[in-house]
Amino acid sequence: MKLKHSVVIAMITSLMLVSGCVQQDVAKVDSDGDGWSDEQELKAGTDSENKDTDSDGYWDPLDENPLDPEIPVPKVTPSPAGTVQPTTQLTPTPTPTTVSTPEFEITSPTDGSSIPRLIDVKGHGGEPGAEIRIHVCTDEEGDRLRFNVGYSDDDGNWQLEDIMIWDAKGYPMGEEAVLYAVMAVSEPGGMHIYRSENVTVFFT
Repeated sequence: MKLKHSVVIAMITSLMLVSGCVQQDVAKVDSDGDGWSDEQELKAGTDSENKDTDSDGYWDPLDENPLDPEIPVPKVTPSPAGTVQPTTQLTPTPTPTTVSTPEFEITSPTDGSSIPRLIDVKGHGGEPGAEIRIHVCTDEEGDRLRFNVGYSDDDGNWQLEDIMIWDAKGYPMGEEAVLYAVMAVSEPGGMHIYRSENVTVFFT
């Protein structure tokens, strides 16, 4: 949605609220389920019906520039082979909050393993039905959110199929990537985003 359209919608909605035509509490409505209420979307100029207004692969609350797909997200450089270092933490603004939890983890692939370009990522932890997505960090692409979506089952297990770790061309054998998972959970007080520990893998 273009910025000028967002401004027009905000003005119309404000007039309707003042006139009493709208009775719904906008502050409590989150039409697209991205963690920002419709009221926050209006203030930010983002699309309340689209989790990713600028279509750059990042939900609006996790995107420092949710209206401009050309502004890059912070790039994460993987550590040299043989070492494991944490990547840059997500910085959602202002909500939802990002919380680390030991119960939420990637179980496959394992840290330090060699894998092909395309894999299934498995993990454990999370409320039944919670939405899970995977971030892949490489030297070439930086930190990128993959579009595949999975959901935690009743036992807390989850799996995302066909996650592309490296592009089809341009990566040598032994190339490193860092993976981590994020989970969106509705809790009292708003939407919370949980982040797993990093898993370092190598192209084979």
